[in-house]
Amino acid sequence: MMYEGTIYRPPSEADSLLVQVTIGCAWNKCTFCSMYKDKQYRIRSLEEVMADLREAERYRGRFKRIFLCDGDALALPTPFLTKILEEIKRLFPDIDGVRVYASSRDVLQKKPGELESLAKLGLDMAYIGLESGSDKVLAAVNKGITKQEMIDSAAALHKAGIKQSISVISGLGGKELSEEHILQTADALNKMQPDYLGMLVLHEGEDVGLYYVTEEQGLRVPSSRQVLAEMRLLMEHLELDDCFFSSAHVSNYFYVKGRLPGEKQKILAQIDSAYGSRVY
Repeated sequence: MMYEGTIYRPPSEADSLLVQVTIGCAWNKCTFCSMYKDKQYRIRSLEEVMADLREAERYRGRFKRIFLCDGDALALPTPFLTKILEEIKRLFPDIDGVRVYASSRDVLQKKPGELESLAKLGLDMAYIGLESGSDKVLAAVNKGITKQEMIDSAAALHKAGIKQSISVISGLGGKELSEEHILQTADALNKMQPDYLGMLVLHEGEDVGLYYVTEEQGLRVPSSRQVLAEMRLLMEHLELDDCFFSSAHVSNYFYVKGRLPGEKQKILAQIDSAYGSRVY
C-alpha cells in the first residue's frame, strides 16, 4: 500500500482498510484545520489506486470496511469514483461498506442520481464537518459554505440512502458567539438528522495535530468548562430521531456517549457530573 504524508481517518474507522485516493483536501482553506496544510491537493492516478486495492486483496477477511482518504474523497469525479467502487465490489464482495470524508460542497455538486448510484456500489457513509450552524462562525473560519447548504446536502444524502456522521467543534464561536454557535448548530442538526454525531474541541495543533488557533484569526482554545457548557446547551436543544452521540475524539477533554433520543437524560447527567468535578 502506498501512502503520501500523514493519513487521517475517523476514530470509528480504526479497523478499516485505508486507501488513499486523493492527496490533501480540495478546499483546504478552513482557518481552524491544519490537517492538510502540508499537502497540495491532487487526485491519485486510477492505476495507483487499483494497484493498492489489488495488493490489499491478500488481507481479505481482516477488515470489514474500507475508508477512502484523504480529506474529501467525494470530490472525485463520479466516473472515477465509480470505477474504484466497482473494483472494491469485485475484490471484496463481503465487506460491510465504503466510507469517505466529504464536504457538503462535494455532495451538492453531484448531479441527480449520482449519489444513488454510488450508494448502490457500496458507499454507505459520509463523514461531514458541519463545525457550526452559525453562518457568522462559518464565514469567520472560512468554511466556504452556508448552514442552509449543509442542510440541503444532508437531504441529498438521506435521499440516496447514504448515512451521515456529522462533527461539530466546541469553542469555534469563541466566547462572544458561543451561544449563537451552539443554538444554530442544534437547529442545523435537527434539520439534518444525522446517524452519528461527534463533538470535537478547538485545540492547539501542537497538542493533537488537527486543529490550530492564532491570535490573528481571533480564535482561542476554550476552557474545559466552556466545552461542557456548550455540550450541555447543544444536548438540551437537540431533537434527533435516531442518532449516536459521542465526544470520543482525541481533541475532546471529556468522553460522553449515548443514543438519542432515548439516552439524552443519561448524557446530560454525565455532563453535569463532569462539570461539577472540574474547576479549570
